[in-house]
Amino acid sequence: MKNLPAFGVQLMRLAELRDLDVNSLARRATVAETEITSVLDGAEAGALLLRRLAPALDLHPSDLFVIAGRQVPDDLAPLDATASGVVGSLAWDLTYLPRAVPELRQLVDTLPQQPRPQRSPAATPSFQQYPSSAGGLVLRLLHNRNLNWLGAAKYLFGLGGGPMLSASTIGMIGRGEKVMTPELLAGYAAVLDVSSRDLGALTGIDLRNVNLPVHPDAAAAAALLWSARRLTVDQVRQVRDRAHAIRHERADELDPRLRCNCPGPT
Repeated sequence: MKNLPAFGVQLMRLAELRDLDVNSLARRATVAETEITSVLDGAEAGALLLRRLAPALDLHPSDLFVIAGRQVPDDLAPLDATASGVVGSLAWDLTYLPRAVPELRQLVDTLPQQPRPQRSPAATPSFQQYPSSAGGLVLRLLHNRNLNWLGAAKYLFGLGGGPMLSASTIGMIGRGEKVMTPELLAGYAAVLDVSSRDLGALTGIDLRNVNLPVHPDAAAAAALLWSARRLTVDQVRQVRDRAHAIRHERADELDPRLRCNCPGPT
């Protein structure tokens, strides 16, 4: 298992992909150039700096916290962590029923914003404490979309063009017990809506010759996943139930693999 480089190195790689030098990045982020050079020299990036750098790099702020190895602030984290299992169950509907994403996205956008559930902060479970590796980074990004191991496996297979893996195998990849291959990384680039160039630069894995049969709705589904982060578990259930209803309403449009009314692999 190969450890990822320090955040300063990753930051410079992301900037170079965008043809930004330190001065240009500082101006786009409206921060002092010295703040960035300090991080490049090994200092920890502060929360305010990360929030300002993210839009300058066209990244979600919470993703940049994940990349920097920092805890995602409460206001940038998924609203309800208990929704992770329900979010994963949307995968089969999005995979096998074409053109369902826009309607579901509209539903997500119209659901009212609820207050954050009052729960005592919980320590990260030991099984989700990943090393600083390519697999660990990808798993942390997936959890930032409120996907658990099983949901991550479903989205990789259904929308990312990757193989069907078990939930435990996904966990092993996160812990560095199984190799994060270029094909797996490219599949998750589609699911995460993070460019393959960025993931390749962050992990040092060359994706230039990888060509996966990504689902045509993958980008829209990735955007839906991101929007659903703001929902409670009960609201996500509403979205899931609507997805199931669409499947029955448009039975004639179903992918032949689901004509048997099979729920798909689990």
